Amino acid sequence: MMLSRVAERVYWMARYLERADNTARLISAHTMLLMDLPETLEFDWFTPVVIFNAEEQYTKNYPEINEENVMRFLIADRDNPSSLLGSFANVRENVRTSLDLLPEVIWEQVNQTYLQLQAALPSLSSRHSRQRVLREVMAACQRIRGVLENHLSRDHAFDFIQIGKHVERADMTSRTLEMTSLLLAEDRSHALRRYESILWASLLSALGAQQMYLRHKNSRVIARDVLEFLCQDLKFPRSLLYSLTGVNFYLARLPDPDQVRARSSRIAEQFAQQEISAIPVDQIHWFMDRLQADLTVLHGEIAHTWFYPETDFFQLQVQAQS
Repeated sequence: MMLSRVAERVYWMARYLERADNTARLISAHTMLLMDLPETLEFDWFTPVVIFNAEEQYTKNYPEINEENVMRFLIADRDNPSSLLGSFANVRENVRTSLDLLPEVIWEQVNQTYLQLQAALPSLSSRHSRQRVLREVMAACQRIRGVLENHLSRDHAFDFIQIGKHVERADMTSRTLEMTSLLLAEDRSHALRRYESILWASLLSALGAQQMYLRHKNSRVIARDVLEFLCQDLKFPRSLLYSLTGVNFYLARLPDPDQVRARSSRIAEQFAQQEISAIPVDQIHWFMDRLQADLTVLHGEIAHTWFYPETDFFQLQVQAQS
């Protein structure tokens, strides 16, 4: 069995890599959405901050809500641990301290991407430049994952990487899906109703799901079909149920997984049994919040079992929020 501190580093490397990728996707899709929509809707530049539950942190440091401030907070703010730069800095540090375990080319890819992102910060006020940088970050995340998938032995290091990836992906996807409560609300504005097909397509795009949705559903973009696809499609690797199932699969490969896997299985089973179309619109936000809370508890049990067996369980749950 690998050392607990090494297991923790590769687990968090995978989580921060997934967070960086999803953050870049969300910012890119949201920017394109706001550029395409001519009217004021219930969505604005502050919406991604709300998705990350970072309103309080934002308002502490930024007196105004505008495009420039929001983009600085989400991309370049070093005091925001979930910013794109912050996430990649954490990927870089965890890779740097795990070089004896990971393919050499991983460090080259991660370090180069981090330095390029740093160098690009002064140009982020330009939407064109910003979109280019975000595309480069997404491409880099795909390359790094490709190296891990094709050059890393299927040992416990690989298992912890997969667990971290799927836990973070489920958390980030659920946060993005919280905005569907606005898209489906009975009292949504006339303007939102007018452009709702564009908004649902943007949601699919933010999760890299548009092409696969159209391929498997063989239909136009229909709200409840999109929500069900992103929640429970077991063929699509970015759906919530696929990620929850993936966590359970890789937990089973670790030593002494029974207690943690029992919770993971329960989360996945309850989610699979939920009839997504039957969830009232005003409860979608609560449903996703509950899943995030379950994932926080699951992280705490993972950390308590394999990373910090002597640490108080409540402290580990708090750590999962960072």
